[in-house]
Amino acid sequence: MSLRTLGRATASALWNAGQQAVALLPDDRTGSRARYCFYRRQLKSCGGRFHSLSGLKIFQPELVRIGSDVSMNIGVVIDPCSGGPIDIGDGVMIGPYSVLRVADHRFDDPAVSIRLQGHVGGPIIIEEDCWLGSHCVVLKNVRIGKGSVIGAHSVVTRDIPPGSIAVGAPARVIRTRASARPEQLRAVLAGAGAADTREEMGG
Repeated sequence: MSLRTLGRATASALWNAGQQAVALLPDDRTGSRARYCFYRRQLKSCGGRFHSLSGLKIFQPELVRIGSDVSMNIGVVIDPCSGGPIDIGDGVMIGPYSVLRVADHRFDDPAVSIRLQGHVGGPIIIEEDCWLGSHCVVLKNVRIGKGSVIGAHSVVTRDIPPGSIAVGAPARVIRTRASARPEQLRAVLAGAGAADTREEMGG
């Protein structure tokens, strides 16, 4: 093994260890600040401090842009590997155990193992002031428009217009925020899982 290869392997091992360590830090202001400090210099760009709870994993952070005042709850995974960039706008809230994943496995040829067929991918853009409920999945080539709300356990496979309320797998727009009455919003989003971590961390 060459010194260059050894150096890359060592750097990768240290990165992975650091990522796991900050993911396990407690759900308080100190843990959130440590996760922010660990990732901010590696991100493509980062606005003001983001807020996060334990379990946060950001893979290939150099392909991820996070805006200001973003909140990420427990177990959020942001993965731009094999696909394209991920852009998260200002004020976005992401609920527990949600996943942003820019690539799918190819499975066109049934005679070839799926794991050998590579990936197909594309970017994810979440515009400012969106709320993703708990256990949401956002897939490749998706733009979620400004001020939209995605209900819990939704799978977003296509663009969502600004100001929309979308639910389901695959997610579909059921109404706009402007047209929904408060009681309708409560019914649609019951159990969505609030993503705002700022009160929990006193920030």
